[in-house]
Amino acid sequence: MNVRDYTVLVVEDHDFQRRTILQILANLGVGSLLEAADGEAALTLLDAGKVPDVVVCDLDLPGMNGIEVVRRIADRHPGLGVVFASGLDDQVIDAAEATARGYSVTILGALRKPLTARALHAAIDRFQGGGREDAGGE
Repeated sequence: MNVRDYTVLVVEDHDFQRRTILQILANLGVGSLLEAADGEAALTLLDAGKVPDVVVCDLDLPGMNGIEVVRRIADRHPGLGVVFASGLDDQVIDAAEATARGYSVTILGALRKPLTARALHAAIDRFQGGGREDAGGE
């Protein structure tokens, strides 16, 4: 698969951050972009049949945190690629990544905000449609 064949869902509650991540992904050539401001909106998209290949998810979300969002997405659609994005402490990011490895998802990276095109591109490139690889954080 090529990046233009991917559908990427960005789950981020801060509008500016979400728009920035979407713009970076568009500039990288991602074929289809979905967005949600919180976990409930993300799950609603999935229930409507919009299933991404990769999810870029903030850890600190209103309602349900990013780990819970990823767990619920994995329950419905195992095998997705996940990139955590967070401004939280490195220990929290590392713990979230370790926890999520127990779900049926491929952890492509755990990135510190603000995200850069380079870091996001490297994480997305780790995704292999069909033969997905498990990769460590950034």
